[in-house]
Amino acid sequence: MPSQRSKRLRKKLYLDEFAVFGFVISLKLNTENDEELDAFIESLADFAESRHLLVAGGGMSDIELVVGSALRYGSATAQDRESIKVWIDDRSEVELLELGELVDLHQLEQTD
Repeated sequence: MPSQRSKRLRKKLYLDEFAVFGFVISLKLNTENDEELDAFIESLADFAESRHLLVAGGGMSDIELVVGSALRYGSATAQDRESIKVWIDDRSEVELLELGELVDLHQLEQTD
């Protein structure tokens, strides 16, 4: 059943046509030290920025990241997801990659 909320409220709550999509990445890295870890994260963030994406999250060798659009009402796309996957697959530091499907990031936020 469609929402009975006004367009203004749907926008404010990021609902329906204003939903923002992104995806979760879980990584296991084989970095030797903090400098290698920092270099990997910085490279990933630079690559994401080149696609107008933001990366948030953390960890040491087991890392969980959320990727979303850098644009206010923008969403990550299937092409963004695939490009991140290809970029990570090319990295020797990554032992294990789990790439989640596109999800509504505001719904994800409410389930944590």
